[in-house]
Amino acid sequence: MRILLVSYYPLPYAGGLWAVVANLRKKLNEMGHTVDIFGQRPDLSGYRIIDRDRGITLEQQRPAIHKRILATYPECTSHPLVLQAETYRLNFELTLQEYGLGGYDIIHAQDVTAARTIGEMINVIPPLVTSAHGCLTKEIYYVLKSLHPNWTDQTVYNSFEYYYYKYNERHGYTSSRLIHTQSIWMKGEILKNFSIHPQKVISFPLGIENTQHGKPIQKGAHEKVILFSGRLIHLKGVTVLIEALKLLKKERKDWVCWIAGGGDMEAALKKMTAAYGLQNSVKFLGVQTSMEPILAMADFLVLPSLQDTQPLSVVEAQFAGLPVIVSNAAGLPEMVRQGYNGFIVPAGNSRALSLKMKELLERDPLRVVMGQQSQVWAKEHWSLDGMAAKTLEFYSRA
Repeated sequence: MRILLVSYYPLPYAGGLWAVVANLRKKLNEMGHTVDIFGQRPDLSGYRIIDRDRGITLEQQRPAIHKRILATYPECTSHPLVLQAETYRLNFELTLQEYGLGGYDIIHAQDVTAARTIGEMINVIPPLVTSAHGCLTKEIYYVLKSLHPNWTDQTVYNSFEYYYYKYNERHGYTSSRLIHTQSIWMKGEILKNFSIHPQKVISFPLGIENTQHGKPIQKGAHEKVILFSGRLIHLKGVTVLIEALKLLKKERKDWVCWIAGGGDMEAALKKMTAAYGLQNSVKFLGVQTSMEPILAMADFLVLPSLQDTQPLSVVEAQFAGLPVIVSNAAGLPEMVRQGYNGFIVPAGNSRALSLKMKELLERDPLRVVMGQQSQVWAKEHWSLDGMAAKTLEFYSRA
């Protein structure tokens, strides 16, 4: 089978999407299939098929893109967020047309914007399927609330920006022959908010290759390591974490928190950390190419997201034998069994998060047992072989 994996977003890129796509390609290649990956360059200069870059750039296409926006969607020019998104979307479309879709047995979109765009292209012969790695409209809700703190919910829902992203999500789903979700929560969101037929939506978890070897290294009596891994954006709840650390510092001082990742909020988060007197307790590590050495040093992972579907950081931490504290938002509660391999706390509740971090710091035997049970859970739930087999069934059904 010849398969094209497509992404509107940059690939390769630090984060879960690239790990999933790269692992899937590797596994399917080993099984005898041919897999190409089409995505945006990490420097945002244009799109290409990885390993077959023709050098087509956004700047070369910008005049044609601008002309098309003025002819079909001139409202964009008054809304910078949408203008940039639509520019990239048309860059995606024009470049993919240059490569062509002939010869592929199936096209697998990794987001609804890619699916919407391909669905509107003429003479698309291969079946189009989509993996919904997150809920786009819910994500843009939090982006807009972060950009415009004074906006009410109704102002957000009535905004031009929200309408644009909801249009992309709706038409991405309707353009797809089948839709894959990795959480029951995400399937429910699609069925509830976009009136998609239940038989069109198939759920199975993502998997990755387990690169963790053995148990985390044994540390001495020095401070314990609390780890956060993810993008430094409002959606990931990092401000909630720092609020919780401020509370924790009043109770215990035998810890340090490592924050791995980069994003738009990095400067603001560092300023917040300093304002709370946590600059010696919180260390920003930046974007990491490999999390394995850091996971080996950590005692537990915290991910207090306001929304998340199946974040790779939790999967990696569980393979590494770490307990995980997550919020009860979106698909996160499906990744942790309360009291077995971690804790689930209310989203946005820094007090509850602080108490559970304190409990894991205090109870060494509990932390060790939870870490062991995390590894068992990871092997049962996040198998790459299982994901590849389910994906091929997904393709065959389409």
